[in-house]
Amino acid sequence: MRRPPKPSHEDILWLADYLPYRLAVVATRMLRDASRIYKSRRNPLTTAQWRTMAILANHEPLTATELCGISMLDKVAISRALAQLQRRGFVARHRLHDDRRAHHVTLTANGWRYYNELVPEMKRQEQTLRRLLRNGEAEALLMLLERFDEFFGAKGRA
Repeated sequence: MRRPPKPSHEDILWLADYLPYRLAVVATRMLRDASRIYKSRRNPLTTAQWRTMAILANHEPLTATELCGISMLDKVAISRALAQLQRRGFVARHRLHDDRRAHHVTLTANGWRYYNELVPEMKRQEQTLRRLLRNGEAEALLMLLERFDEFFGAKGRA
């Protein structure tokens, strides 16, 4: 079987210039670096557990469905993370009055304590990244990321 001819230089999708690929690679590297903090503790967290706790610290109370939407994790990952966090005493579930099947999830005192121990290390790690940027670049980057987020949010509603 003959191989098709190699595309011309212009027809190749050069990954070094392909924005979705470059953002994904950098984001993965950043998240791996951050994960060293919560995975290296005596009582480590998984990435899904950390993400769940961090989101709850920003937005509690939330349902599992709301956590899925914010975290970009699937239902199975969130369900597993919540079950593990509940077993560890880091989150509590409270039945909703108007929907007996759904629960609001909040951090417990132990959850807040664990979270508060991690935050200074996470902030130091972020400051290292911010020092790579010149004046105004962090704000510009966050503005651009917000623009992409709004674009994909609107696209998802369409």
